[in-house]
Amino acid sequence: MAVVLIIGASRGIGLETVMTALEAGHSVRALARSARRIPVDHPKLEKMAGDALEMARVKRALTGVDVVIQSLGVSAGPEIILKPTRFFSKATRVLVTAMEEAQVKRLICVTGFGAGDLKPFLTPLPSHAARRLHLGRIAN
Repeated sequence: MAVVLIIGASRGIGLETVMTALEAGHSVRALARSARRIPVDHPKLEKMAGDALEMARVKRALTGVDVVIQSLGVSAGPEIILKPTRFFSKATRVLVTAMEEAQVKRLICVTGFGAGDLKPFLTPLPSHAARRLHLGRIAN
């Protein structure tokens, strides 16, 4: 069985991935800013508090890992619409650099942002225009 690092493990897809990996028999290191709130206790689960943008913390989390699953998300809200974010690209840059140094070669990236969060926003505008308005600043 593999040792899996899941970044963004406290909610959503990340939390579901933690539970699925544990059920499959893998050892899981769950990195999240709010790791203490992960509602799962398991002998093969290590909760690690940290920010995906902190190189030192990401490097530490990679020790002894076979595969990384990055499942970061951002909370939908007015700040996402009004201000551009580079969170996903910055965190991925930190992670890939750390993975190269640690010689970890397997990476899976997934996010659910926008998959259902924006439904209330889509009714007044055609969906393409609404997606561009609400997701355009994320995609930059």
